[in-house]
Amino acid sequence: MSDLQVALIILGALIIAAVVVYNWMQERKLRNAVTSDFIVPQKDVLADDFHINADAYIVDKELAEVTEKFNQTEHAASAKVLNEPIIVDSVAIDFNDDVFTEAVELPEANARESKKVTAAEHAAQAALHEKFQSAQVDLPEVTHSKIDLSAILYLTKNVTSKDLGALTASLTDIGLPLIVHGRDKDDKWQAVNAGTTTSFKQVVCSLQLADRGGPIAKNLLNKFQFVVEDAGLDLNAHVEWQGSGDALQRAIELDQFCMEVDQIISVHIAQAETPVHSTKFKGLAEASGMRLKDDGKFHFCANETPLFTAIDTSNAPFTAESLRSSVLKSVTFQIEIPKVTNCEQVFNQMITIAQKMASSLNARLVDDNQKPLGDIQIEKIRQQLKVIHATMIARGIMPGSPSSMRLFS
Repeated sequence: MSDLQVALIILGALIIAAVVVYNWMQERKLRNAVTSDFIVPQKDVLADDFHINADAYIVDKELAEVTEKFNQTEHAASAKVLNEPIIVDSVAIDFNDDVFTEAVELPEANARESKKVTAAEHAAQAALHEKFQSAQVDLPEVTHSKIDLSAILYLTKNVTSKDLGALTASLTDIGLPLIVHGRDKDDKWQAVNAGTTTSFKQVVCSLQLADRGGPIAKNLLNKFQFVVEDAGLDLNAHVEWQGSGDALQRAIELDQFCMEVDQIISVHIAQAETPVHSTKFKGLAEASGMRLKDDGKFHFCANETPLFTAIDTSNAPFTAESLRSSVLKSVTFQIEIPKVTNCEQVFNQMITIAQKMASSLNARLVDDNQKPLGDIQIEKIRQQLKVIHATMIARGIMPGSPSSMRLFS
């Protein structure tokens, strides 16, 4: 080993030793600094006894109960108009039809005075509530609280459709279904048309909040509310809006619900090695109870109610001429789920007919991806139908009902 190599080894050892010593000195300096800055606590919170302020606990508990009761009162008020809690001396009073109870106990000094005030308020509220109670629960059957924004006009004198002409004329550009009904002398609701001469003692204006095109626009919603309120002033009527919550938010939520359940179930009969002749398909469709209608589709109906359709997959309408001479590559059977009362039963009917026709035409029954539709795939579709059906019922919109047909038109 040369002298140069020895020198380099010694130099390297010295550098490593210097680094170790420097790190040790820095670590010791830091440890001393931390020790000097550490403050020993005067009390050990884990060792000392834990004390509860009983008075504070009772107060917090009472306030929590008051808050809960007040929230319940507000919720009840949304279901019963004019039955709202009144605030007296910062105390919430909950009114019922015959009796009322204080949400918290008033101080003895001013309890009598406050009770006198609340009793008078209660009498006024009860009188108004009794006046409007029947109308709150008796709206036209065609309206739906989950679909429409409705306003009741309590009139001081009878009106006719002519008196409501300005109201209806101002709302012709809304774009969504507008329903106006009047209560006649026999307490029956009638649709208000331009030609009717019946006089009405109450009027209900209802606007559908969404359809397949989406929720109502904010400016149109504001216009509807303004026009109805303005009509109330012109007719010297009290306007009472039905439903709780922000109307625009209700429209957005309704649209989201529509997108979730507005599904179309499709199955296809696709030609295999043998072409599908239109004439034979027409004969099998009619033998299965389907009828060709003006829209160019074969409809399967029950008591004139369409359940499902069969169309050319290319969306070309069937005509008498095309059914005599053309060859079909594929035919699509479809169900609009929200429009049928029992979608699972209708789906079973459609599958049975499609399978029989596919067998008779030497064709294949396939899904949207042109894959064979077997029992496993069919059962999966049934499960999806059950979920959608349950979702609609939970929302309070019955599949196949007039309200559902209007919503998904």
